[in-house]
Amino acid sequence: MSRIIIEKANEADIFTLLETQWQELFAKTNCSPFLAWEWLSVWFKWFGADRIPFIIKAYRENQLIGILPLCWQEKKILGTRLQRIGFIGETQGGADYLDLIAKSEDKAEILSAIFDFLKTETSFDVLCLENLKSDSETVEFLQNAGQSAKNPRLFYSDLTSAICPQINLSEGWEVVLKHSKRASNFKRRLKQLEKMADFEFRSVTSPDETGAAFERFYRLHEKRWANDGGSELSGHPRLVSFQRDLVATLANSGTLRFDELWVEGECRASVYGLDNGKTFYYYNAGYDLEWSSKSVGLVLIGLSVKNAIARGNLMYDFLRGDEIYKFDWANQTAELVTANLSRRTISTLANQGINQSLLAFRKISKSILPSRLAEKIKNYRRTWNRNYQLSDLEAEKK
Repeated sequence: MSRIIIEKANEADIFTLLETQWQELFAKTNCSPFLAWEWLSVWFKWFGADRIPFIIKAYRENQLIGILPLCWQEKKILGTRLQRIGFIGETQGGADYLDLIAKSEDKAEILSAIFDFLKTETSFDVLCLENLKSDSETVEFLQNAGQSAKNPRLFYSDLTSAICPQINLSEGWEVVLKHSKRASNFKRRLKQLEKMADFEFRSVTSPDETGAAFERFYRLHEKRWANDGGSELSGHPRLVSFQRDLVATLANSGTLRFDELWVEGECRASVYGLDNGKTFYYYNAGYDLEWSSKSVGLVLIGLSVKNAIARGNLMYDFLRGDEIYKFDWANQTAELVTANLSRRTISTLANQGINQSLLAFRKISKSILPSRLAEKIKNYRRTWNRNYQLSDLEAEKK
């Protein structure tokens, strides 16, 4: 087999240069939609002001067979400077299952070539890969690289960053509903809503209609989060601009889907999702608070799941978050990790200590504090982090 050639791309217009090749490669893989050119190019446009592309490309016989979508960033940690490489798509925007873009049969060989390349790179202190699936081959390669006797200056560390509740749909709707914790309530509430005027379940996928569907979703979503500091999706003007741009860019990709519940002439609940034909990714949702007593959110999720099964999907993925309503339906989970490969410097050790302390604080606060207080602290921390990070981007823009 021909040798794999690794190249690093950091041109300012790299997304324009790679668009067609990226889309062709992505179409051959089983990667999550968060690794599509459409998603990551829009993300970098809105959140990449303080970063430089560090995209690693793998070629075999002049054919692009792999992309590791990274970016370089310098951060200040306790008075020291940390040169960090991480995924394009991390932090803001809620992208899960970030990873190498490649066909499954090529991944091991490509990863081996990439990490051989990275060993010779001196432009970073830490390679920090957030939101990797815990069983990803990339995690295994990072572990091996950090434990190799040939690289005593490198060390590996990881943190469990989130749990993604999922529904395995392979046994069909009746089995999924039977094992749901809210089966009886769903059936009862559905019957009540079906008797009301203009009851309808809609799926919006047409490029001509998704923009309006997003605005309906956004209005419902904003009302839900108005008193809690705003959500990770829409709690800042830059996030809203990102979402509108993203929806417009994804409109022709065939993956964008809004499932809606209409009653009495209005959209009462909306699920904003991505569908690759095998998995429906439940990205976010909104519902009319004035209709919460009628459980419109519960009913819509059930109908959305049922519709996903009818379309032939095998998985319904709620993505990161341990909210109770997700576990009302989920019958399995996936784990996300943040995996680090670091050089032994003062800045990387300080960064690791801070991350471990924050994780420990979150676990303790969740386990010992009253649920309402823990939720308030979580909302405050999310709001503060979001505004702090995005204020830096506004400063860069100026």
